[in-house]
Amino acid sequence: MSLAASYYIKQVFRFTGDFLHIASKVVLIRKISRTKSCSGLSLKTQFLYGMVFVLRYIDLFRFYPNSLLSVYNSLMKILFIGFQALILFTMRFKYFGTYDRKWDKFNILMLIIPCFLISMIFTKSSSGAEEFSFVGYAYGVTYTMSLLLESVAILPQLVQLQEAGESETMTSRYILLLGLYRAAYTVYFAIRKIFEEKDKVPTSLPLACGIIQTLLYVDFFAIYYRYVFRRSGISDDLGKKSEL
Repeated sequence: MSLAASYYIKQVFRFTGDFLHIASKVVLIRKISRTKSCSGLSLKTQFLYGMVFVLRYIDLFRFYPNSLLSVYNSLMKILFIGFQALILFTMRFKYFGTYDRKWDKFNILMLIIPCFLISMIFTKSSSGAEEFSFVGYAYGVTYTMSLLLESVAILPQLVQLQEAGESETMTSRYILLLGLYRAAYTVYFAIRKIFEEKDKVPTSLPLACGIIQTLLYVDFFAIYYRYVFRRSGISDDLGKKSEL
């Protein structure tokens, strides 16, 4: 495959991933708005996603509109941060009384601290080893941590579903869309890794994190498949798994 062909193919997966990601946020906001409740949702998972977006898009203030793609990237960053802020606000303040705190008991410090330490250890200054740049290193740490944290941010939500033994339809669709988004981006980074290696594109970490994150959704995909195509309830399947 030529570089030109790989470029257009990877962009298809990227834009598809962005659409699925936005759709997942819309589905979640719609669920909360229609039911006036955040039951079944993990506030800890949403907090982790908020951290991911802030860490990853901290360079939003360095916006240079020198191309249509850069404008698109900045727009997506604003949308993701805005949607996530709205979700966190509605869950933490507007409908906090409906929050299932007793099921959302995953210790997120077990995710945050290791991700931070690993990011500090494996991040190099963007200016190179001979000329250390603290700013470059800080940007590298925040970006690396965002990748690592995103790969495991869904864990509190999945654990909550297992503990509660049930999942609402809209919550299940939200998780499904998140998984499909990550799968699309994993293919995107795989194409970059294979066909743009000579350009030294740093894709190994995003690809590895994408694979890990996608694997976390595999079991949920199987349950969702049985629910949609075999008319087996998600609540029943989750309840059976929690009894094992």
